[in-house]
Amino acid sequence: LVWPGRVAGGRFPATAHLLAAAAAGWAAHRHGPALGAALALAVAPGHLTAALYAARARRRLAGSRALDEFGAGARPLLAGALLLFTAAATGAAALAGAGRATAVPLAVLLFLARLLLRHGAHRAPVAAALALALVPAPAAVYAAVAALLVHAFLALSRASAHARP
Repeated sequence: LVWPGRVAGGRFPATAHLLAAAAAGWAAHRHGPALGAALALAVAPGHLTAALYAARARRRLAGSRALDEFGAGARPLLAGALLLFTAAATGAAALAGAGRATAVPLAVLLFLARLLLRHGAHRAPVAAALALALVPAPAAVYAAVAALLVHAFLALSRASAHARP
């Protein structure tokens, strides 16, 4: 989830990573190997989308004159990155033969967790959302995605999330 170099805040550094692995493993166990294949196929587009988002956000940060200006420009970048990744995850689910209603929200949840942890966000909200995804209720993953989406828009629209370590 996190490339070495930038460390997210929190007391238990491996908790979010273990919860992400548990959420993906539990979902693949419950919904079959096609879901695991869909998540695996979404890894490369997720990495490329996250790298593109980070580069464009840093470029926007360098060109911003005020923090409000940066925040106003960072939110559409995040929305675009999410749309791009959602399209890639939908394609990965179709290629793997997994149910899109299950695979895409879980892939988006893991993508948001990766973005937040990579950009130094605190682990507690990420870990809470990943733990919520482990609940066997059908709406749990959707609720986790919604919660993490709100947190991502708040955390990733700050300039400090994109400053070089």
